[in-house]
Amino acid sequence: MRILNASACTIGLAAAMHLDWHLARPVIHQHSLGLSYHWLLAVPVFALIAWCVHRGRPSRYLAASVGIIGIASLLAAVIEPGWELLVDGAPWEWAFGRTRLVAFGTFLATGIVAYVAMLALFRRRAGRKMSGREDR
Repeated sequence: MRILNASACTIGLAAAMHLDWHLARPVIHQHSLGLSYHWLLAVPVFALIAWCVHRGRPSRYLAASVGIIGIASLLAAVIEPGWELLVDGAPWEWAFGRTRLVAFGTFLATGIVAYVAMLALFRRRAGRKMSGREDR
């Protein structure tokens, strides 16, 4: 996968992870929705990332997957909350508390399941095309 595409996927995934925090966090805060099913956003987001990895780097999908998901997670769960803590003066509990970590973990776990399923589907279809057994 070219570096520009990988970078766009990484930034997009990190943004979706941050958006999930706005969907999940309690409504007493500004720009919050308090949705209990916030993690459903992970399904289409991670499916799109799986498609991008499959299209861009099908032979090195594991390295691309770990890089994109790992860096996006670092940006969304460490760098951005750290910024809120150090620059915006947010309390530790707000930046790295249980509520935020559970929301992030739920989103990430759901996303990885969707990602693996979609990547397997894409690879299976590609294998059928290569062998000439494509169903019509």
